[in-house]
Amino acid sequence: MVEEKDIHEEVAPHNDHELNRYPTAKSEGLHHDHIAAEALGGHTGDLPKGYYYGSHFIGTVVATCLAQISGYLGWVLPSNTLSLINQAIGPSPNLIWVSISWTAGFAIGFTLVGRLSDIFGRRWFFITSSILGLIGNIVGATAQSIDTLIATNAINGVAAAGQLSFHIILGELVPNTMRGPVNAFVLSTSVPFAVFGPPVARAFYENTALQWRWCYILGVIVNTFAIVLYFFFYHPPTYEMLHVGGKSKLKQLKTLDWIGIFLFSTGLVVFLIGLNWGGGSYPWKSGHVLGALFAGFFTLIGFCFWEVYSGLQYPLIPMKLFKNIQYDANVACASLAAVVYYANTVIWPTMIGALFTTDVQKTGWLSCAVGGGLLLGQILGGTGVRYLPRMKIQMTVAAVITVAFVAALASSNASTETRTTTLLLIGTIGAGYIENLTLSSTAYLWDPADMGLVTGVLGAIRTAISAIATSMYSSILTTESSKYIPQYVTPAALSAGLPESSLTALFAGITAGDFSTVPDITPEIISATGVAVRHAYSLAFRTVFLCTLPFGVLLLIAAVLSPNVEKYLTDEVARKLHNGEKSEPPMQKEIVDEA
Repeated sequence: MVEEKDIHEEVAPHNDHELNRYPTAKSEGLHHDHIAAEALGGHTGDLPKGYYYGSHFIGTVVATCLAQISGYLGWVLPSNTLSLINQAIGPSPNLIWVSISWTAGFAIGFTLVGRLSDIFGRRWFFITSSILGLIGNIVGATAQSIDTLIATNAINGVAAAGQLSFHIILGELVPNTMRGPVNAFVLSTSVPFAVFGPPVARAFYENTALQWRWCYILGVIVNTFAIVLYFFFYHPPTYEMLHVGGKSKLKQLKTLDWIGIFLFSTGLVVFLIGLNWGGGSYPWKSGHVLGALFAGFFTLIGFCFWEVYSGLQYPLIPMKLFKNIQYDANVACASLAAVVYYANTVIWPTMIGALFTTDVQKTGWLSCAVGGGLLLGQILGGTGVRYLPRMKIQMTVAAVITVAFVAALASSNASTETRTTTLLLIGTIGAGYIENLTLSSTAYLWDPADMGLVTGVLGAIRTAISAIATSMYSSILTTESSKYIPQYVTPAALSAGLPESSLTALFAGITAGDFSTVPDITPEIISATGVAVRHAYSLAFRTVFLCTLPFGVLLLIAAVLSPNVEKYLTDEVARKLHNGEKSEPPMQKEIVDEA
């Protein structure tokens, strides 16, 4: 009989070569099994002639584009008409759970899809993601209650984690030099919805009989095409190719890190629930909020200890992953840029209504500044990682732009609409640039066998920290506005002639946006009140944007520690597609040949 060592050497002759290109992965040992030679891409010259013009590769690219478009359709469009949806099928006190369910599913799905597709092969994980997206959009299109919409978003959140992980699918199929530009191309296909989602969603609501349901109906159509294309054309390396001589699928399932999956999922969900409850459904100091935050936090701490000491061959998130300082810097850059960026996504719609306009159409178009800036930055970043030298310098410059221009929004007031929109657009371009730099370069630091793991963990951490930022900025805005509005509105209204006995009704009218029930109200009082409210909000927004500065300092430090990746920009391809025909496991064939 032939020794197992010899078999492995014959089956996967490129493995040592591959590990030499990824010395960090070799030293950390995140992947343990040998990979069949037929799964490895090698150099672009080693691939079949016309490989990148063939139906399998083109079909896979189109499928990933459609899938990531669906990821936006399932959340970006409905979230921009959520208050209108609540009027149509609500109102419901559970409305906050619509966003909680999507965020929780998205954060958990990133890690699970990334890690498990590394182990079991990618094909069915990404097909299933689009199937889940199809189911979620069907449920959403037929929803008759907010509770049903909560279920829709939970499904769509998990689905989006796979659909927006297109960088895993295509990153291992194209040459190292092209990962950034390919990511930029895929992202560019989502422009109609990622950028113009707010006015599109409002146009559906105002101009069609099915109103907001069209957001989900489009998702049904797009997901259907994505599933068909994935099924017929996406045939990445199979489980047998990724684990030559390893455990069977059944044994791998039995030894999977089930405890780690449970601790991570429950801890993250409970923690996110606490964040979303705080300052909204319950006060921050309430037992509900503190209980959820502490329970989730300590469960995640327990998860970390389990991952360190469980001794599993494939832990869900190997803690040794974080011994790589350059990887940590990339994760920090992606997360901290998101913290700064989320000041825009959370505050900007409120800022438009409070300072600039209440017109529905104009609000929709101004809201495009955040999505448009982020996407433009992502496209530029994907190109920059390929064609510009020194990613560390790019990361640092983008961080300076993000921090400076977002903090400059603290100078905004009711008369600075154009300036504020311009500052916000440039700041979010910087954040988007950082996001695609990290998205395109992080996988270079590790063995391609762990691409899903390292990018999935980055995505999960970024999403969780973004949720923290969302709650933090919303809480700051609520606290500051409740302090400044009485301080400035009271003297302005009294000076304009409002009786002091009508102040309570006046503040209720400010909250409701309707002054018709305020005793002794006059147009002059309404005008004076409006000016005072806008001034109070400008001071509240100033505090919010100044609070981005500490995170900006941390972002700058992380950017300086980020890696240069020029040495990885080669023509080597990590994995290649095959024709989808079932074949005998590579190790068995070698045994037969040797016999």
